[in-house]
Amino acid sequence: MDKYLHWSTVIANKAISQYGDNHIICSGWSPSGVYHIGNSKEAVTCHAINMAIKNSGFASKFILVLDDFDPLDKIPKDLGEYSKNLRPYLGHPLNRIPDFSGQFDSYAEYFSNGAKEALSSFGIEVEFIKASKLYEDGLYDEFLEIYLNKNEELDILFETISGSKLDSYISIICQNCGNMKTTTCTKILSNVIHYQCSSKGMYRGCEFEGEILIDSHEWKLKWRLDWPARQTFLNVTVEPSGKDHSVSGGSVDTSLAIHEKILNRPPPVLEKFGFITIKGLKISSSKGGALPANQIHQIIPIPAYLFLIYRSDLMKDINFNPASAEYGKLFDEYDDARRMSKGINFENRKSEVSKLSTAVLLAMHNHNNDFIPASVKFEELALIYQISLRSPSLTIDKLDYMNKLPNSDSKIELENRLKLIDHWLSNFAPSNFLVNFLDEPNSDILNYWDDEIYDLWSSTLIGLNQNDSPQKLVNILREKAKINEIPPSKYFSAFYQLVIGNSKGPNAANLVFAIGIDQVVKRLDVIKNFNIKLGELTQNRKTIYDQISYLKNPSNDIVNIIN
Repeated sequence: MDKYLHWSTVIANKAISQYGDNHIICSGWSPSGVYHIGNSKEAVTCHAINMAIKNSGFASKFILVLDDFDPLDKIPKDLGEYSKNLRPYLGHPLNRIPDFSGQFDSYAEYFSNGAKEALSSFGIEVEFIKASKLYEDGLYDEFLEIYLNKNEELDILFETISGSKLDSYISIICQNCGNMKTTTCTKILSNVIHYQCSSKGMYRGCEFEGEILIDSHEWKLKWRLDWPARQTFLNVTVEPSGKDHSVSGGSVDTSLAIHEKILNRPPPVLEKFGFITIKGLKISSSKGGALPANQIHQIIPIPAYLFLIYRSDLMKDINFNPASAEYGKLFDEYDDARRMSKGINFENRKSEVSKLSTAVLLAMHNHNNDFIPASVKFEELALIYQISLRSPSLTIDKLDYMNKLPNSDSKIELENRLKLIDHWLSNFAPSNFLVNFLDEPNSDILNYWDDEIYDLWSSTLIGLNQNDSPQKLVNILREKAKINEIPPSKYFSAFYQLVIGNSKGPNAANLVFAIGIDQVVKRLDVIKNFNIKLGELTQNRKTIYDQISYLKNPSNDIVNIIN
């Protein structure tokens, strides 16, 4: 891909060159469990390509096929409390399983609703199509006939590409028990499909032998045959898929071959993409704990989440971990890219302007993008919020005083962001991000401070003002400490003990500016006063000891009183 163009533009250009003026961008998802953020990567990718084609002046539409005619392979771990009720439906079509919540017409409708809510909140324009309706309307009938007529060619194709031919072209719904994982097609004569039903592992069959007509539509093509068929009758020009489908001999290879050798048509543009992971692991709704896509707004602003996807290389796996420092860095990169899109360039990042500006426009296409965001980093904002006793109004007032709010829109945005930060601090933040600002130093503070450390901090802060950068503070500290041979662990530990009562904490320079230089200077005055009082106490002790030194054996009681 062109390194200077966003991947959505590159794919759009490829599709336009191959298919001309009209485009269908397609995605598919089986509503067998929660629609999580990993699932949403495909739809978000499709949306970007759809917008890129439209922005080039061509007609395009994004459709998402809900594979509600798939069988229930397993009960998601998160539905453990309903497993007793759901177990008899293992192997049954998703659209024919009752909704365990009682809110929708079927199991499939329940989870499909989550996908619809999520993509609506993302501002994605998409038409949802039920696979069951496509079968019901007979759109697959022609393709079953084609596959049966070319069965020898098809078997050779599968053996060549994947190493083995399909054991059956279709799954059949048993007319006696309703299961489609327990049936085996025994023969197809003319318009009649013959089958038998028997238990297979955890899927309970009924030992029924029966037959159905092809036009009853009580059957479903196996996935590798279904995919190229629907791409054909839906006129799909682009369909991205996870990189696991693109392994050698996988479904992408077979789809390409079926288009070319069986269906005699050019295949759509089949781009592959990387996954969204949590802590480096691929997300699975069946294993439980997946983050529903319609709840992502509780953790991160939706445009920032979309930017996370759009700013990344398409093939790159994206690790999303709210319980890490990367969470805050995403906010900062998102805000920096927004500034870039407004013509505010950053040194050494000019080559990124085009890609990041496109990522911002895609992420914010349904949101106000007319203002420049507040000039405050995530970590600094989280620190100021905590130091302000988690009061949004006090935090905003402090930021206003610090001249970090360039406009009223940025103020409103930060007010909303503070709600997310509060949730993050309570549920996800690493311990080193949490601060408990002390009203006054602990009684053992002088164990960490001496005249050398005091002079280092005092002389550094005197030369700074609130408009300076945290990095300037660090540079001055390091330069002065190096001259006086004071190790960083010593002067940073002393500072943390002074303000939060621990030897470690968040970035010290950020913390200084979050507290305010003037407030830190006042806290240093407390250290100075402590030193004076300690000196007076030491001198008083010495005087008393001198007065009783003539005693050969002063009593233990006197010594205890002095100490």
